[in-house]
Parts: sequence; structure tokens; C-alpha cells
Amino acid sequence: MTSGAVSSGLQDWNAETMNRDRKVSHMPRPQPVTTLAVIFFLCLGFSMARGQNNVLTQHNDNTRSGLNANETLLTPANVNVNSFGKLFAQSVDGIIVGQPLYASGVLMNDGHVHNVVYVATQNNTVYAFDADSTQGHNASPLWSVSLNDGGTPDPIADWGCTGLNYYTEIGIMGTPVIDPGKTTLYVVAKTITGTGTNAVRNFSLHALDITTGNDLLGGPVIITGTAQSSNGSGTFNPIFQMQRPALLLQNGVVYIGFGGNGCDEYAYNGWLFAYNSQTLQQKAAFLVTPDGNRGSIWQGGSGPAADENGYIYVATANGTYDGPVGGNDFGDSVLKMGWNQDDFGVLDFFTPYNQKQLAQADLDLGSAGPLILPDQPGLYPHELIAGGKQGTLYLVNRDNAGQFNATTDNVIQEIPRAVVSELTGVPSYWNNSVYVAGELDYIKQFSLLNGLLTPQPVSQTPIFFASLGPASTSISANGNSNGILWVVRHGNPALFAFDPTNLANEFYDSTQALKLRDKLGLVARFVTPTISNGKVYVGGTAALQVYGLLPSLKVATGNNQAGVEKSILPVPLSVVATTSSAYGSAPLAGIPVTCKDGGVGGVFTPSQPQTTNATGAVTFTYQLPSKPQAVTITCSSTGYIGTSFAETSTVGAPTRMLISSGNNQTAAPNTPLAAPLVVTVVDAHGYGVPGVSVSFTDNGAGGTFVATPVITGSTGTAAVQYTTGPNAGKVIITASTTGVKALKLGVTVQ
Repeated sequence: MTSGAVSSGLQDWNAETMNRDRKVSHMPRPQPVTTLAVIFFLCLGFSMARGQNNVLTQHNDNTRSGLNANETLLTPANVNVNSFGKLFAQSVDGIIVGQPLYASGVLMNDGHVHNVVYVATQNNTVYAFDADSTQGHNASPLWSVSLNDGGTPDPIADWGCTGLNYYTEIGIMGTPVIDPGKTTLYVVAKTITGTGTNAVRNFSLHALDITTGNDLLGGPVIITGTAQSSNGSGTFNPIFQMQRPALLLQNGVVYIGFGGNGCDEYAYNGWLFAYNSQTLQQKAAFLVTPDGNRGSIWQGGSGPAADENGYIYVATANGTYDGPVGGNDFGDSVLKMGWNQDDFGVLDFFTPYNQKQLAQADLDLGSAGPLILPDQPGLYPHELIAGGKQGTLYLVNRDNAGQFNATTDNVIQEIPRAVVSELTGVPSYWNNSVYVAGELDYIKQFSLLNGLLTPQPVSQTPIFFASLGPASTSISANGNSNGILWVVRHGNPALFAFDPTNLANEFYDSTQALKLRDKLGLVARFVTPTISNGKVYVGGTAALQVYGLLPSLKVATGNNQAGVEKSILPVPLSVVATTSSAYGSAPLAGIPVTCKDGGVGGVFTPSQPQTTNATGAVTFTYQLPSKPQAVTITCSSTGYIGTSFAETSTVGAPTRMLISSGNNQTAAPNTPLAAPLVVTVVDAHGYGVPGVSVSFTDNGAGGTFVATPVITGSTGTAAVQYTTGPNAGKVIITASTTGVKALKLGVTVQ
């Protein structure tokens, strides 16, 4: 069976009777899976999301659910444009196509324990970055290693391949995988050595020490393979193949899928290789179309999936199909695969009734990978979801996949045009809901009720996703609460966060922030976000882009002071830049900080902006403006939550008094003046001084004042009402206050 052909139409295997209400052939019985193997799978697959925030394989687990159910830092309450955004980017030497992986608590070669993010590029370089780095942009990796092995990545220019013009080279494409013990990272690199007719292209499997990047287990090994074939396609040819799907590590075996390069229409086939994870020895080489052509395994970058019993599931792309009674060619099919002793092959399959039309129209069923669902109530407890470029969702019975019927599809449920156009990658799953992203469509939520999908979506996003590999999804949650559906849009790149209980509610959109603060740089098609420990990691065309809870600027000293206008506040003002408290509030050095007073005319020394020192602080003095007023000083830095000071510029001491109104009035004896007498007490800059006691006297002329002394109001004015005395003549009224020259006002009595 290692040839990939399913011998004698599967009849040579021990028969396994399928669900009796289906009209199907008898299929082979796989090797029983040991209890230890089941426990191993549960640790690797289903339970991974319940443990530490490890993301050791593409879409989080071997079921490809996309779920991190142990995320406690990111919640619907804090994922918004005010507190969440782009933190920094780590430059790399090429395009990141595979999903970033996250391993917690790794004792690295520097002698320290780190949480580590691993990414690989099309330049065949693997990087290990400190996931908790506070150094910001372009921090040095913990290690990086080139897997070119004396060659180079395979240049697109050498292929004459216009179908891949969004890549410049082919190096590492498929997402690597890390073993559950967090010792080894398995990755496949494509290289070319020599030129012209002497050029040699190879795919190599590496097993890297995750602490150093060094090759382990005697690797790398060059991937080769043969299979029985009647048309000459039975030898693996790396020239025409692409290693697009993520790697799968299951029960001590690394599974590696291959498909076409996108432009050599009939020169390629689909392959699935199996390698021993401890020896790197090949265990099997399965050929999808041994007597036909095409039949890629690419799945929009999603990896082969595995269920709790250790069965492997892949979806194949357009190609020859003639089923188990012909040449064992399985284009446009979902394959259930497993082992019988040392033989590996197809145990069961589903092929749509319109497979021929799908193949002719380039409507790959295998543009998306299978999603294995948790056990469901009802007649069919073991289900998976598949779908492809036609936009149809298939709910497939894993105990009886349905095989092929020329007039109808023998599946549990079928939803035609669930998405308007192509379904790529793999859907996501959480809390009995499936989230589907298709081209030229909205992202849609389908609920599972009694083991069946709702025939119509129960919610959809307000955002429409166009073509060019529209979007990829992942989910973070804390168990069954605080769920967030994360979406990366590939064309016109952006990062979104939606409410998975109602996709109409948008939590966050990277295009919302001012001044392009959160702009997502260019990404390759089908890239998938990784969420772990309060951060979101997105691979770009030149950098690993990191989003999370924004760092903040905090007031350290100098807040809530008051001083006379144009004076320097007595205590210097100090601001500290720190990471979010969720990440430990570490001080951040080298951060440009700009403080402004809204243009009121104060003076900063030194001038703005400043850069934080080793303790994360900037310190400056502030001279108050010349006008008495409340002063708000705001301090900001791009990508940081800002802070502010509340200071007060007060008036100075009284220096003089001015006549404001009421001077030189005329009135009859014993008569109130028509207007009050008004004076203003001002400081050295001419601003009125409130709260000053001003006394008035008519110097014995016999008149009366309503009140004296009078206290100046907020503008520094003191007003008094005066009634003339009994005698006609000129009256001099004196206004006086301590420390200021007195004023004389005149009144004529006649």
C-alpha cells in the first residue's frame, strides 16, 4: 500500500462494514490503535488547547480547529482600538507563508527559559523570537538558522511560472510542526544547487533542536519516493511539486503533503509522505493519482487532520478520479487514511458526484483542508467538514465517508453555496459553531444542532472579503467564554476581531487607528494568525507582525501643580513608558515621546519630542504660559496609550490698580450714582487678581458706600455703589489695597 494504490479496490484489506443505512462498499479495517496512542493523540490534539498557550501545529491542533481555549489576557473588553493594536514587527529575510508557532517555557541555549515564537521564510531561514520581548521593532532573534545547505531557495524566475508571481522564490512554505515535548521542530525546505542543466532541486526534511536550531536525528533527509504507476508518474519529482500544506505530527509519524506548483498543468501529482519522527526514516509514500495526473494536496496551507483514533484525513484537488475499482486515482476527494502493519493507504473516502465537472472547471475540492469536529449527538457522532472552490460545505461521516455516487452525494449534510466563491484554508470551530471564510463573501457562522449544521448562517460579519485569498481565521477564548474570532484579510491586508457569538459585532479593526498606527503590512495568501498569551502573531512578506494590548505612558512625577504664570513649575514632569500590565509592566527604553500643552504658550525644557532612557522615563521642566488658566499637557507616542498632566497657571501678586468704570459721574446731593464705581487689581502682566480686599473712602465728604471693603472677583474687579453727601462740590473717592498705589476717582455733586 505504500505505493498509494488501494489494492484490488480495497477488497484485499480486512473488510469493515460501514453504516448500514448507506449503500457503500466494504472498506478495510485499520490496525487497532493502542490506548497509549490514543492518550498521545489527546495530549497532542484535543487537549492542547486546554493546557498551556502552546501553538505547536497549524490551526492549533491536529483536528485543525483553530482554537486556543486557554487565552485569558485578550478579552472582548480590552480588544478595541483604544487598548489593543500593533506592538512591533520583527524583520526577517523573506516571505513568511506558514503560520507562526508558539512554544511556552523553553529552556534556550542562553540558559534562560523563554516563551518562543518560531517562523520560517521562503529564504529557507527559521527564526526563534522571544515572545515576551520588550525591545520592540527588529529585536535580535534568540537564534536563526539557514536551511539552504549550500544552495538557494528555488527562484520563481527559473520556473517561468506566472501563476506564482506573488512569490519570488520557493523555500519553506508549509507550516512546520513542533513535538508535544517541545524538543524538536520539523520543517521542510526546498533548495536548488547548481545552474542550468546541472541544477538539482530537492525538498529536505529537517528536525531542528528548538533551543538552538541545530539539526537533530542525523538530518536533514532528502524527500524522495516511488509508487506503482502505469503512466510514469510514480517517481516523486521535486521540480513540479510544492510543499504547501502544513506538516502533521501524529503518533510518532511526520506527514508531509505535496501538490502542484500552480503552473505545470499536468506534470504534477499529489503526494503524502510519512516519516518516522525519531529516525527520519521514510515509512510510506502515497500517490494520490498513480495512474492519472494532478490531485494535489495543498488545502490552502492547512495540514492533514487527524482524529482521536489516529486516522489521517486529507482533501485532494482537481485531478483524475476512477475510485478503488479503477486505477485508484482520488482527485477531488476527501480521504480517510490509516495503517495496516507497515502499509499506509486509503481506508474510506468521499468524492462529490460532480467530480468530473469540478476537475474540468478547476473547482478544487482540496482548496480547503478537513476540519474534524468533536463528537456530536445523534446518528453520526464522528463528523468532519470539508469544502472547496465550489463553495459547498460537506458534513461527512467519518465512520462511513460516503465514497462516490454518480447521482447524489452520500454525506450527512450538504450546503450548496455556503460561501459565494472559493473556500480556502480551513474553517474554525468553537462552542458548537463553525466559522467559514470564502472569497467574495462575508465570514459566516453556522451552528451545529444535534449533529447538523444550520442550513443558513446564524450570523455574518459586516465586512465583505474580496478575492486574492480573502481571509483566514483563528479563535481565542477562555474555555467557553470571552471568545474572539480573529481574521486576517490577505488582499488589502488588515487584522479584524469579531464577536463569535454574533459576527455582526466587530471588536477591532486594524484600519481604525489614526495615522496608520496599526497598519498590517503585506502578507502572503492564506496566512493564518496565531494567538497566544495575550498577543496575535501574523507572518508578513518581510516581518513577523505582533499585535497585543498596547503599552502605555504613565505620569511619574509633576502632576497637579500650580504656579504663577510664566514661572517654571517647581517639580519636573516625568513620564514612564511601560508594557501593558498584562505583560508585567516592564519599562521601555528608546521610545520617542511628545508632550504638548495644546498651544497655550508654555515652554518645555528640553524641547519635545524626547526619547525614554534606560528606565523608560522622559523628564522635563515646564514654564507656565503667561495667561492664568488650567493647563492640560498630553504626552503621546505612536502605538501607546497616552497620558496627561493637569497643571494650573495662576495670577501673580497685585502690582497696580486700574479704573474700570464709574469715574467722573455727576449726581444731586444725597443721591445714589447712576453706575457703580469699578476698579481692577492686576498683576505685573495685567491679569486681574481675584480675592483682593479693596477699601473705598470719600475722604470725609459725607457720602456712603453700600459696602467697603470689597473683595475682587474672578477677573480682579471690585465694584461699589456710592450715594453722595449733602454738600455740593467736587468729591475725591480713593480706592486702596495693601502694597498697591491707591487710585483716585472723581464725583461731582450739584
